[in-house]
Amino acid sequence: MIFQRIIQFVLDYKKAIIFLLLVAMIAGAGQTMRLLKVDNSLSIWFLEDNADYQEYLSFQAEQGSDEVVIVMIPEEDALSYKSIQKLQQLHERTDTLPYVEATFSLANAKYPYYLDQQIQYKNIYRPEESRENIQGLLAELPAIRKQLVTDDDSFTFFYLQLIPANNLKDRRSEIIDEVKAIIESTIDESHISGAPVLGEAFNKTIYDESNFFAVSSVAVILLLLIFLLPHWHYVPIALVSIILPISITFGLMTSMEYSLNLISMLIPTILMIYSVSDLIHITNIFHIHRKEHPEESRTSQIKHAFQDSLKPCFYTTLTTIIGYLALVLSPLPAFKIMGIFTFVGLLIAFTLVYVIAAIGFSFLSETSRDADVKKINILRITESINHLTTQYNGAVIGAGILIFIFGAVSMFSIEVSTNSLDLLGNGKVKNDLEIIENELEGSIRLQLNISNSNDASLVTRSELAKLKRFQEKLDDNSLIAHPISIVNFQSFMERRLAVFSRFNKADIDIESIFKNNQQTSNEFFCLYGEDYSYVAINISIRELATKELRPLLNSIKKDFKEVFPEEEYALKILGFSEIFAQLNTFILQTQFRSFGAAFVISFCILFYFIGRFKMSLLALIPNLLPLFSAFIVMYIFDIHLEAANAMLAPIMLGVAMDDTIHLINKFKYFQAQNLSTSESIDKALNYTGGALFSTTISLVCGFLIVGFSGVGSVSTFGLLCAFTILIALLSDVCFLPALLKRFAK
Repeated sequence: MIFQRIIQFVLDYKKAIIFLLLVAMIAGAGQTMRLLKVDNSLSIWFLEDNADYQEYLSFQAEQGSDEVVIVMIPEEDALSYKSIQKLQQLHERTDTLPYVEATFSLANAKYPYYLDQQIQYKNIYRPEESRENIQGLLAELPAIRKQLVTDDDSFTFFYLQLIPANNLKDRRSEIIDEVKAIIESTIDESHISGAPVLGEAFNKTIYDESNFFAVSSVAVILLLLIFLLPHWHYVPIALVSIILPISITFGLMTSMEYSLNLISMLIPTILMIYSVSDLIHITNIFHIHRKEHPEESRTSQIKHAFQDSLKPCFYTTLTTIIGYLALVLSPLPAFKIMGIFTFVGLLIAFTLVYVIAAIGFSFLSETSRDADVKKINILRITESINHLTTQYNGAVIGAGILIFIFGAVSMFSIEVSTNSLDLLGNGKVKNDLEIIENELEGSIRLQLNISNSNDASLVTRSELAKLKRFQEKLDDNSLIAHPISIVNFQSFMERRLAVFSRFNKADIDIESIFKNNQQTSNEFFCLYGEDYSYVAINISIRELATKELRPLLNSIKKDFKEVFPEEEYALKILGFSEIFAQLNTFILQTQFRSFGAAFVISFCILFYFIGRFKMSLLALIPNLLPLFSAFIVMYIFDIHLEAANAMLAPIMLGVAMDDTIHLINKFKYFQAQNLSTSESIDKALNYTGGALFSTTISLVCGFLIVGFSGVGSVSTFGLLCAFTILIALLSDVCFLPALLKRFAK
């Protein structure tokens, strides 16, 4: 047989193969250490051909980046000369940096005045001006004041606008560290936040989490192996089996210039626990065969044991990788990358686990043969389960049906929402964001561009009147802070300068006055296009979950339509939050596409493996029970369907089928010996019970490690996976036997 010849080849040339595997492991580890990068930018969520994503990139490049660092500085008196000196020092040290677009603070903020048919500007703060005059100016520009100093003058703010994120490229981390170093060396105490700081903190969190998962997974799995494997001599074989596939997979991934992100950081832990699962099955089958046939040669023992394990392990690996490969159908690049490289990694792991096990088993001493396969009495547990599914068959099936009913109701009650704060670990950055948002009422910048269908100028008296009404509506929205547009400066000048009241006269050309505007003070805010084909309103909002963002954006559009006739005017909402809100749609598409594909393909595999439609259907039903149980938990604990757990359903479907296939494989074997359905399933569970419990323990512990993540979203995903896998075991050893005993006769 081909498989036996391959095993013989591996054993004949094991020294050469060991050398090649060692080279592959070192090369993979070297590539990973040299090239590994972390990237959680917007590009991992949007494909390059996405129109909204491209529009966002154009907005950043042409109209001003929303990559703004916010610095909140505590002061005894924010209007004092000492406070202004600190701000001036920050301007001096940052204004000339090549990656800085603009800076803004009370030290350089200006107010407009009208002179010689032009709008010109003066600094709001001037040393020769009295405190009362400065306060008066700020009071007449309330939206500007709120962004410069707090109401009690105990804090002042400094803003640093970076060039578009795409232009920063690989220097982003270095630039943010440099900016923070400049701020911290200039200001004794400050709170720093803003989109660039949060993004970089997120990257560092992911990097630290990846290291934590790697170290913790190895430690926990090592302890599990000592407990679950028949003898400690098998442990080194297992460790090589989990380290080598990870090294090769990550070497490939980094060589192809893919970065680590929120989703792909789970790949090492996933490969570890699946490699262990296969090895436990293979090792237990080999150990049992070795004890039952001590007279055979070691080569013969390996071949026979591998022959017995190949079919169920192949099909379980196949259903598992289908769950991950289905993620390729997601519209989110992060999930596509996760699906592809987990698929590749699992294929590598499945192949190598047999190669490494064959070589490792050939070196085992005879002392490991007499060890017990299990250190706990699995047989007693399986016999109790067999009694339960026979004596209380109807009750077990009824309990399963109730779970399906409640799960179906819960599934349609789960909200879809991603909270960006749940993607960030606890620490100073998160605390600073909370402090800043409490004062500023917003830290995320959005730009609302208003244009008309005939490309006529919008800087006219009638158009500005509409703009003012729209801005007043925005100002009344509790989720929107500090709307700023040309209207703010027009209102200020109308109130402050008598000559500007002439704007009310028909013979005054407002547009020409603004065209002559020396716009040097407005670099931080985009007020209108160069050709005056659009006007803009700059707003700030808090870090909001996607379920809050979409209603907010819809309310902005509704207010716009109430002021500007829809057939004549168009509104564009530009900024990170506008496209981040689209994640809800993509997450739902991921669930339907990926789960649908995984479901259909997995059933086809199950039907091919079993060969009978009715039994295939009976075997499939218990694999849906864990998912419905997870839906119930998500509903009870108000866990949203979001970016991290959007891949839960297709992945867990593949995982749940693993135990089913191992159990059905032995069930068919005993049925072929003319045993009854009840006897066959009982014997199958007694035979496979040890491996089923062992692999479930390793999988649950592996995902519990993810559950200890400091990132709330990732932690929730890990805990849900651990719970789902545990229910999958209970479903396979209780619900599946009950169904077969009742309906497969």
